[in-house]
Amino acid sequence: MGGEARVDPPIKIMVDEFIKIFEGLDRAYGQFKRNESRVSAKVEGKPWVEHKSPQRNLWENHLMGIGVSLGIFPLTDDSTCKWGAIDIDVDGMDYEKLLKKIRELKLPLIMFRSKSGRAHVYLFMKNFTSAEEVRLVMKKFASKLGLADKLDRIYPMQTELGEKETGSWLNLPYFNHEEGSRYAYKDDFDAATIEEFFEMHKQYAQENLDDYLLEEIIKLPTKKVKYTSLEELLLPCQKNASKLNNNKIPTDIGRNDFLLHSFTWAKKAETHTKKIEEYKHLDAKGLLKHYNKNYLKEPLPETEIEKTIFKSEDKEYKYLCTRPQIKKYCDPSACTRHLCGITPDQALELVGAEEALGQITQYCSTPPIFYESVDVKTIHHASTDGKGTHERVRVEMKGSDFLNKEKYITRLADAGYFPHDSILKMKPHDFIKMNIGRLDRMSYEKAEEEATPEYEFKTLIRDFLNRCTVSVDRANLLDGACYYNEETKEVEIRIHRLMDYLKAIRDFRSLKKVCFDLKKMLNAKKVPGTVNDKLGKKTSCPTWRLEGLKNKEDFRITTTANHKQIEDKKDEEN
Repeated sequence: MGGEARVDPPIKIMVDEFIKIFEGLDRAYGQFKRNESRVSAKVEGKPWVEHKSPQRNLWENHLMGIGVSLGIFPLTDDSTCKWGAIDIDVDGMDYEKLLKKIRELKLPLIMFRSKSGRAHVYLFMKNFTSAEEVRLVMKKFASKLGLADKLDRIYPMQTELGEKETGSWLNLPYFNHEEGSRYAYKDDFDAATIEEFFEMHKQYAQENLDDYLLEEIIKLPTKKVKYTSLEELLLPCQKNASKLNNNKIPTDIGRNDFLLHSFTWAKKAETHTKKIEEYKHLDAKGLLKHYNKNYLKEPLPETEIEKTIFKSEDKEYKYLCTRPQIKKYCDPSACTRHLCGITPDQALELVGAEEALGQITQYCSTPPIFYESVDVKTIHHASTDGKGTHERVRVEMKGSDFLNKEKYITRLADAGYFPHDSILKMKPHDFIKMNIGRLDRMSYEKAEEEATPEYEFKTLIRDFLNRCTVSVDRANLLDGACYYNEETKEVEIRIHRLMDYLKAIRDFRSLKKVCFDLKKMLNAKKVPGTVNDKLGKKTSCPTWRLEGLKNKEDFRITTTANHKQIEDKKDEEN
């Protein structure tokens, strides 16, 4: 991280400071183990969650690069956090340009290189602050930076937690702080040492967010503002797109989309521009031509505007807020207060889909079980006012439910949650796209041993052995018994006897599957041997030798020694 000599603080001071900056939920943490066997642009590996407090040694090991990296849940049980972040997972993005824009706009943000080589943009607070406020401000910053289409990547992703929820965690920077690749960027885009990052944190960490919340609807009167210039009359997305691109929107970010979008604006704006001397002579078409000429780097020829934009003059155009090139600059809360802006309902449709939903959690059993966390209104029996309370409920889902809008909505409705209109109105393709993104960010719960297929299969085999005769005489294999070798402590079974048992208990897994599980889960081996029958004749008797069950204590054993004992037992049963 740079060629200059570096001086880091002592490890104790470093760990103390790092914990103070990134502390979050105190009852769970995330970990990520990189998959060293696969080489790809995106760092792949295994993430998981530990449901216990992140002890000091984990923080120290993270900074020293020992073991696996640490991830922290920013959201606490009292709905506060000390930091927020935008996770930018985009190939080919000019991150140096993004950092420059952050500084030009004087935003109190610090940008880090992520484990994938992309970027995390952090907002730090000096004290724990309302998570709702942090998200509001991060959305504002995202729209100013042209990252509003990354709203689903803003941490904290939730603003409150249910009883058993943890929210979403993020891998921390400075794993192996001396030689690692996750570091903060200095203003010159060079890597910052951990000590330099601590100084940057002192510079940019906020006492409160009041100055930025002043722009939000919660801090503003509901009365809409009067405008005295065309610049003021532009929509937030138009302003953000222009400012972010040196006041000229480049062709490659969707010139036609912006013009179609702006024609809807022009139709609404012409009433208000009549009060501005310079533009009072312009109708909607004139305003759009003016916008095209002055705000686009390569204006569309007027003949082309006539053919494409004005071809259906009487058609009621709608704002194209959901188009990717426009959404990235979108600021719905500001737009609802604009004279020409969208309605609050339209704003909810833009941001409400994902925000109305909670966290997806995967319980890592086989097959996995998924849970969707939602707020459900509960009316208590003693309640007569019908108000009740809202409780966080985990709705069990199948993986396929996230790809089927109708099944998904049905499962939520059956649990008492009725999704927002923004979800109901979504096209199936957009619904699937949304959920794939959410699944990519879900949290994981480690399954208990009893929920693993290995445990299930071993239990099945033990039950089989407990119900069968297990002999210490290998010859009894021919009479349907299993064989226990007292010297090697190994068990041998005949596969057809096991398949008969499975059919009897209505377990219809295939022979191929049973053989595969024997090899994979019990390290069993096929043994092509022979056995002397009752007449002393050698008879082919292939078996499976179970090395995964070597102790008598693993099953209830009946140590029969000869054919007669088996036959006598059968007679007794009959």
